[in-house]
Amino acid sequence: MKLFDYLKWRNDVSLKAAPFNEIDNVILSYLAYVDFGALLRGQKRSISIETCFKRFCEKHALEEVRESKHFIERAPLLLEEMVLGARFRGTKAAHFKEVFDKEKVQQFAALVFLLPDGTKYVSFRGTDLSITGWKEDFLMSFTAETEGAREAVSYLNQVAACMDGALILGGHSKGGNFAMYAAAFCEKAIKERIVRIYNNDGPGFREEIIGTEAYQELLPKIMSIVPQTSIIGQLLSNRAEQIVVESSAVGIFQHDVTTWEVTKDKFVRAKLDAFSDFVKVSLGAWLETLDDETRESLVSTVFSMIEATEAETFLEFGENLFKNSGIIIKGLGELPKEKRNELLTALRSLAHAGGATVLNKIPNIVDGRSG
Repeated sequence: MKLFDYLKWRNDVSLKAAPFNEIDNVILSYLAYVDFGALLRGQKRSISIETCFKRFCEKHALEEVRESKHFIERAPLLLEEMVLGARFRGTKAAHFKEVFDKEKVQQFAALVFLLPDGTKYVSFRGTDLSITGWKEDFLMSFTAETEGAREAVSYLNQVAACMDGALILGGHSKGGNFAMYAAAFCEKAIKERIVRIYNNDGPGFREEIIGTEAYQELLPKIMSIVPQTSIIGQLLSNRAEQIVVESSAVGIFQHDVTTWEVTKDKFVRAKLDAFSDFVKVSLGAWLETLDDETRESLVSTVFSMIEATEAETFLEFGENLFKNSGIIIKGLGELPKEKRNELLTALRSLAHAGGATVLNKIPNIVDGRSG
């Protein structure tokens, strides 16, 4: 049973009868991928999810959404189920904000869900399909605070001042990272109102963030939920409680929360698999060989070649894969010798780190151990 099955099965159970749980959290974090800007139509006041769903259906055919290839584009289908039952009926969407700036490398969106039982869930959108969004993710490897993270703190301070009571924060992918960062560095009075932060398969932070008192005091409130083959969720570190859940997908496709297996009120528990461990150790070892200046240079080089294709999203890139691959290969050949050697050296270093990880794991495999 998965996310949409949960909505069909448990949607008639009110939040009063069965309190907010980790699955509800994932539903609301996933819902942040919906284009609420188009649904709110410039309204500053909150509107019900029923109104949101009605407005969405006026513009889109649900069958086309169901056939979408990417789980991000299927997020609006949640509304179809949520409006039918007592659990989420009457939930309101409020304080939606979206910032996209290609020049600053910023992709941010967030909103607040006001649930029928009074729960206030601040939902941060994760990485979308834009090339800019993914570039911002890579910036995390060499900078402590991205533009999106800075915006997350500002957003939380602003919206929390408009509401009373306890707050729950959450997000999927990069949205989980933003939720943790905003909670750590928001105003003290707001931080005291936060009762839980959910990081749903999102990346962590550099050590200069992990080691701060502001972050450390929040650790007991953070719950990280990752699938057994977690790749995005193992990047960098967050040192919080981690729950591993079962997914019906394979490899990187487990990042899709709609593949996570659920029970009555929680996800089916699992253990991180060998590949997830391999990725975490290999990437960690590789990054240790690169200083911040080199990391920044590599990100700039790689994304300059991708941006040369003029594709705005990776879906657009894939639609002309042959042509765009040719542009990248040509770009690689035209790189200054210094930059080309830097990139090739980094790739060889990554391959070496992966090989070393495999060799180090062989004794454990022989002994029948997974770690």
